[in-house]
Amino acid sequence: MSRIPESSPPVATTVRWRAVDTDVHHQLRDISDLRPYLSRYDWQRLDEYGMPRNSNLYQANGGFRGARADCFGAGNNVDPRTRLDLFQEKLLDGCGIDAAILQGEYTPAVMALADIDFAASLCRALNDWTLAEWVGRDSRFRLALTIPIQDPALAVKEIHRLGGHPAVVAVYAVCGSPRLYGQRYYDPVYAACSDHGLAFALHFSNEGIGMNPAPTAGGHPSYYAETYLLRPQFYQAHLSSLLFEGTFEKFPQLKVALLESGFGWVPAFRWRADATWKSLRAQTPWVKRPPSEYIRKHVRFATQPFEDPEPAAALASVLDGMNADETLMFSSDFPHWDFDPPDAIARRLPAGIRDRVMFETALETYPKLSR
Repeated sequence: MSRIPESSPPVATTVRWRAVDTDVHHQLRDISDLRPYLSRYDWQRLDEYGMPRNSNLYQANGGFRGARADCFGAGNNVDPRTRLDLFQEKLLDGCGIDAAILQGEYTPAVMALADIDFAASLCRALNDWTLAEWVGRDSRFRLALTIPIQDPALAVKEIHRLGGHPAVVAVYAVCGSPRLYGQRYYDPVYAACSDHGLAFALHFSNEGIGMNPAPTAGGHPSYYAETYLLRPQFYQAHLSSLLFEGTFEKFPQLKVALLESGFGWVPAFRWRADATWKSLRAQTPWVKRPPSEYIRKHVRFATQPFEDPEPAAALASVLDGMNADETLMFSSDFPHWDFDPPDAIARRLPAGIRDRVMFETALETYPKLSR
């Protein structure tokens, strides 16, 4: 694990983390990468039909050309998400990242497939490929498992297969889902996460794709700007479900990370959730504490995209209103077009919570990181 010595006091055995990046996106170079990890039947099917797509231009960033210009390698035809060397140069070494949690760009599409057996085969192959070709080549990488969340039994099987791997720190799911994630249908997944000390990391991207409902509460937007703006609604829906279905009472060790959704919406959500609980708690007696207390203990948010309030001084109120010293973690979203370098984020954080956000809360949320 890459760490740097403390400059003061000069004690040789003391080390300090710089940053844990909780949201980094890699991608296959070509479907042939998966051939060694698939059965003959599944490879023939993949070779014939190709990988499923998770979105079109208006639901994602238009593909890898949505990455920042300085994330590209040689020429504009190089997909930076496929380049381990580019991640090492630009992110790990260039930005001083001690650990980067990989969440595959391929995952949303696989989780939208109605054919759950094929989805499960692809999940296994994608996880094995990442562990061999990325984690196996640089120990600073960690993996959030891709699982066939469409079928909890198959998802649990994959968690038990790889959950004990020292580099596996989380289970990765996406917001697009026919069901809200607090429903008991998914309880076996949370039990498996708890068994292996894994966080449950939730990300947007496949809403309205494959077997999933429309990408907004009101239907399909016309422009990517609308989708980008409205992402927090999915996190609010799933978080409401997790809170009021009693997920955190059933799984008291579970941590849930809501990634790439910003955090400016969190204080108002907490206020409204507490008010709703006080008014209607007779309907959900298993929810024993105010929702804000469960959020503080169990739910983590990522910095990306970092909020830009007007006036700028309002940021302090947002951070205070969400207990950011306990609930906020750094993420870069490398190599996407709105990638946030750690130094740019650290400068905007109050000194008193800077280390908490940049690495300490992540070490608590993903305990296997520090093993």
